[in-house]
Amino acid sequence: MTDLRNIVEKTLVPHSAFQEARRRLEQCFNYAENAAEPICIAIIGESRTGKSRALEECEAAHPRVRLSDGITNPILRVKIPSKPTVKGLVELMLRTLGDPRFSFGTEQAKTARLLTLLRATGTLMVMLDEFQHFFDKGSRKVMHHVADWLKILVDDSKVVLVVAGLPTCRAVLEQNEQLAGRFLSPILMPRFDWTNDAHREEFQAILAAFHEALGAHFDMPELGREDMAFRCYCGTGGLMGYLTKFLRQAVWNALDADTRTISLEDLAHAHHESVWAKDGPMEIPSPFGRRFSLLPNEQLLARVAQIGTPSAEIELPRKPRLQPARERTARDVLSAS
Repeated sequence: MTDLRNIVEKTLVPHSAFQEARRRLEQCFNYAENAAEPICIAIIGESRTGKSRALEECEAAHPRVRLSDGITNPILRVKIPSKPTVKGLVELMLRTLGDPRFSFGTEQAKTARLLTLLRATGTLMVMLDEFQHFFDKGSRKVMHHVADWLKILVDDSKVVLVVAGLPTCRAVLEQNEQLAGRFLSPILMPRFDWTNDAHREEFQAILAAFHEALGAHFDMPELGREDMAFRCYCGTGGLMGYLTKFLRQAVWNALDADTRTISLEDLAHAHHESVWAKDGPMEIPSPFGRRFSLLPNEQLLARVAQIGTPSAEIELPRKPRLQPARERTARDVLSAS
């Protein structure tokens, strides 16, 4: 029996940007072993556009294998923590490779051990997710020490370096000339744009594929129809991550209610529960409401395009600085009396 709880996650619907990302990652992996110089490539896109999923799928295609003479680990994938340091990053990579002594030794000793482990485990590709953390938004500065360390690590290990992150990660490469010079043209993963004919048709095709999987188990509105596709687009901002969250919530709610029917009202409820709204309720009418206008307009699409983007940081008013009390002089005392 099919486990319907995870049916949305198991329904991988690769769109063109995702397929292109997988193709280029696979190409880099296949040519890694005999490359004259290290291959470096970046996957850049807004949050929830599928960057991490592309990395996961590539890693899953080349899994870690335990052999009689040890472990072979073709791909090392780690997520970069906020405000990374060389110490923290090298320890994270050592720990992921299974080094029980990942926290022991100096920075140089740990780096030497990491290089030895990369060779011993046959690692051909290193993936660094959340690469924008190399850029400090507060100070608007790149963590140059970590970036320089990474450049040397890649040169010495000859592995393929794949970095993935938000558009701000461009600053890391653009401000480090030597690191940027090693990178191929980036893989771009944009959100879908309803005003773009190709994007709109592909978004509808993705929804049709999801409906084919879900419709076999649930009686629900046909997601691939243009009117339903527009509702889904307005509810998710054209972001694949939000689309899968929303559909998963609709499935969970149906399973909890022990029903195989998902109505438009059920989709509205699932959307309300699953998609984060910056200001409480969505700034647009509920896309799954009966009265929602199905006619695109510039103002509506502009609001939809802001779904999933960070709010402007709120600056709290500064407290007035208290002036130090001035000692009263004899003149002050006499004038007050």
